[in-house]
Amino acid sequence: MTRAKSLVLAAASILALGVANGAGAQTRDARPVTRPTAVISGTVVSDDTERRPVRRARVTCAGGDFAASAITDDAGAFAFRGLKAGRYTIAATKDAWIPTAYGARRPLRPGSAIALADGQRLAVVLRMLRGSVITGVVLDHDNQPATNTVVSALGYVIQSGDRRLAAAASGVSDDRGIYRIYGLAPGQYYVGAAGRSTGFNAPSSELRLAGQGGERTVAFAPTYFPGTPVAAEAAAVTLGPSEEREGVDFALQLVRTARVEGTVTAVDGTPAAAGTLVNLIASAATVFPGTPFNGFRSARVGADGGFSFADVSPGNYTVLARGAAAAGSGPQDLAQIAWASTDISVDGETIDGLALGLQPAQTMTGQIRFDAERLTPPADLKAIRLTLEPVQSPGAVTLSPTGGVVDPLGHFEIAGVVPGRYRLLALLPGLGRPGQWHLRSSIVNGQDTLDVPVVIRPNESIRDAVITLTDRPAQITGAVQNAAGGAPNEYTVILFPADQTLWLPHARRIQAVRPSADGVFIFQGLPAGDYLLAAIDDVEYGEWFDPALLQRLVANALRTTVAEGEHKVQDIRLGGGS
Repeated sequence: MTRAKSLVLAAASILALGVANGAGAQTRDARPVTRPTAVISGTVVSDDTERRPVRRARVTCAGGDFAASAITDDAGAFAFRGLKAGRYTIAATKDAWIPTAYGARRPLRPGSAIALADGQRLAVVLRMLRGSVITGVVLDHDNQPATNTVVSALGYVIQSGDRRLAAAASGVSDDRGIYRIYGLAPGQYYVGAAGRSTGFNAPSSELRLAGQGGERTVAFAPTYFPGTPVAAEAAAVTLGPSEEREGVDFALQLVRTARVEGTVTAVDGTPAAAGTLVNLIASAATVFPGTPFNGFRSARVGADGGFSFADVSPGNYTVLARGAAAAGSGPQDLAQIAWASTDISVDGETIDGLALGLQPAQTMTGQIRFDAERLTPPADLKAIRLTLEPVQSPGAVTLSPTGGVVDPLGHFEIAGVVPGRYRLLALLPGLGRPGQWHLRSSIVNGQDTLDVPVVIRPNESIRDAVITLTDRPAQITGAVQNAAGGAPNEYTVILFPADQTLWLPHARRIQAVRPSADGVFIFQGLPAGDYLLAAIDDVEYGEWFDPALLQRLVANALRTTVAEGEHKVQDIRLGGGS
C-alpha cells in the first residue's frame, strides 16, 4: 500500500470515528420524545334490564384541544387512544335513541368530565335509552287527511330564564294523515301542528270560505291535541321509558283572518318615503313553538305612506316601522335611523287607520378602557366589535341597533338605538378564555349592564358609557365530597350571587357545572363579589336561572367572597359545611 493511500484511509477512519462519536453524543444529549398513551375505552349498552349492546352509535370524546368520534362495533365497544392527561367528556348519540353523556343521572341531563392521568387506561359504560314514540292521525277542517303537515311534540323547558313550550321533536304526516314522532325522552308532552299557508309572506296566501254570512278569509290556526287553537287548553301526553303512544289524533282548526292597514309619516310629518319597511311581528304567545318566522311578515309603504297586511290570524302583534330620518347638514346626520311601533290585538275584524310617526333613534358614545397586569392592550382598538344587545321580556319586540364604531384610541359610537332594555358588550379575539381578556364592567348611566340591563328611554342619548376589560378575572375551584370523603360526581354545583337583585336570566354571576369524576369543579372568568355555592343532585338545564330554585338553595348554600384576580379554593362537604 502506498503512503498516499494510507493517509487517505487514516483520514477516512478519523472522519468516520468523528461522525460516530458525534451521533452518539447527539443521541445521549437529545431528550426522548414521549407520546401520550392514556386510553378511554368502553361500551354503550341499552338502559333496560337486558343491557344489550348498542351497535353503530356515535361516541364523541372531547377535552382541551382534542376532539374525536368513534362508531361502536357489534359489541357496542369503542376506544380513544393516545390521550394526554386532562379532563374529557364522553357522549353518545344514535337515531331514535336518547343522547347520553357519561355520568348523567337522567336522559338529557349533563354528564361528568373524566380526569385522566398520564398513561391511564380507563374503561367506562354509557347507558342509552331507546326513545319513546307518539303517533296518530291529523285531519283538516273537513276531516280529511292533512298530508305533509308538520306535527310537533312540545315540552316545557327553560329558555332565556323563562319556562316556555318548545319543540322536542317533529314528524310529517303521510298521505293518510298519519304522523310518527320518535326519539322522545320520558316525560310530559303537548302535541300540535302549526297553521298551514301557501307560502311565506305570499300575497296570495288568503284562504276564502263561503258561508251564510258571505265569503270570508280564514287560515289554519296552530292546533293542539285534542283539537284546540289555545295552547293552555291542550291535553298532556305522558310517556314512559321507550313507550309508544298511539291514537293521538286531532283535526286542524280554521280561524277567521283580518287585514291590518295604516300609514307611516316621516319625522317632519310628511308621508314616509316609498319603500320604508314595516314589520308585523307576532308575540311569543301567538306563534306556534319552533316556528318563529311564521310570526314575522314585512311590507313596504307606498308613495302615500300607506301599508297593509292581509290574512292576519288572531293574536297579539307589534307593528314596527324603520326608515331613514331626513339628512342634516353634517355627515354625521346621514343614514340616521328613524323608527315607530305600536302593539295591536287581532280578532278577525279589519284594523285600519293605524298611524305610525317615525322619530329619530338615539346615539350612544363612550370609551373602552383596559385594566392590565400581564397583557398589552391592542395597539389599534378598531378591531374591537361592540354590540348593544336587546334584553327583552317574553313577547316583547325591539330593533337591534347598528354595530358600534370604534376609533384607534377606543372611543366608540353606536347609532340607531331605540328605547328598550340593553346589555352593552365588547368582542375581541380570545375574549373570556383563560389567560385572555375578560369583560370586567360595562357602565351605562352609572349601571353595570353586564349585571343588570340598562333601560334607555325615548329621546335619551348616552354620552359617557365605559367598557373596561381586564386580564385579572377571579376563579373558584374546589371539590364536592360526601361525609365519608368520597367524590359524588352525580351532583351539579351552582354558583350564584348573594345579592338577589342579580338573579336575572343569563346573569354572568350565575353558573353551573358538573364536577369531574373525582369531584373537582371550576368556575372561571368571575367578577369579584360575594357568592353562594350549592350542590344539587338533579337539575334541569338552565333551571339555575330560576329565582325560585335559587331561593330554595340559599338555606344550605356555602357563602364565599372572591376578590378581583383571586384564584380561590373552596370545597363543598355534603351534609355539613366546607
